[in-house]
Amino acid sequence: MFWKSAKRFMIFWSFVLLAAYLVYIYPLHRLTAWLGYPTLLNVPAIVGLWFAVTAILWLSFRSSSRALEVVLYNWMGIGFVFFTPCLLYEVLRLGVPLNDRWAALLILVIGIGLVVFAFANAQRLYCKQLRFSDPRFTRKTRLVQISDVHIGSRSAGFLERVVKTINDKDPDFVLITGDFLDAKRVEPKDIASLKNLKAPIYFSIGNHERYAGLKRVIPMLENAGCILLRTQAVSFGEVQLIGIDDAEDRYQVENELAKIDLNPECFKVLIYHRPLGWEAAVDSGINLMLCGHTHNGQIFPFNWLVRQQFQKVRGLHTRDNCHLYVSPGTGTWGPAMRLGSRNEITCIDLHC
Repeated sequence: MFWKSAKRFMIFWSFVLLAAYLVYIYPLHRLTAWLGYPTLLNVPAIVGLWFAVTAILWLSFRSSSRALEVVLYNWMGIGFVFFTPCLLYEVLRLGVPLNDRWAALLILVIGIGLVVFAFANAQRLYCKQLRFSDPRFTRKTRLVQISDVHIGSRSAGFLERVVKTINDKDPDFVLITGDFLDAKRVEPKDIASLKNLKAPIYFSIGNHERYAGLKRVIPMLENAGCILLRTQAVSFGEVQLIGIDDAEDRYQVENELAKIDLNPECFKVLIYHRPLGWEAAVDSGINLMLCGHTHNGQIFPFNWLVRQQFQKVRGLHTRDNCHLYVSPGTGTWGPAMRLGSRNEITCIDLHC
């Protein structure tokens, strides 16, 4: 047990140290050198900054300071945007003689433009429309899915805009597929605008609800009007809504669906946070599975890394009369930035 814990500790902090350099320091280090100011970040300065960033990250893991999170997350997002062109130029200059100063100025112009766009894009809400027909329906039913809102990283004001947009769609049900909040410091007042939704809210637990502590989070969500579906199903006419808690176990959907009484006469909608277990959903006769979690990478080219973990990172997929829809997320985790992805509210019409 000791060696297993020590191994996890070493892997985690090795990753943190590597990320601290590549995202927070590397772009600054290379750009200052290419601009002709290598002494600004000499080796002692790099080591000192690296140590400081790692220490601040360590403090952030134990702190609930919003100000500290804003600085760290936004620096992380900006660093990630600049990391890609810096690395590409680093490789290019190995084989092609180029002017480092002009290249650095170009990278700065491009990077600043991308950063401004990413921050602006993360403030917009896009509505995606989906339609599914089934002979069982005698009337149209409208569902609205939101996922990965991440209140904590995002503000109560952002949630108010989400709620207003949802109400404008006049849904019959609102489905939240996890990661609605992501910080222990989130208070009931931060999610109070959920009470303004005009439709019933059904909620499946995401990984960030678990991280924030379910004993505290669940009563807060219930007081805000959410009905949590935890290996549970509810039926409304021709529609059955099923919810399962998120888990690291890849067999979570298969194991939990086996415990639920599924109604073969209903159009069955499964809400589960991460896009895993679709095969089990197909085998169980689920008609529509709604997921999130991936953010579609949120900031390019992180979506390439996400695809290494999940086969389905966004959009609609169909197999054997079962549809899977993976939302790119309604909010953002960490930096309020979107590059190569967007904030989405998904409107789903079910009709005959």
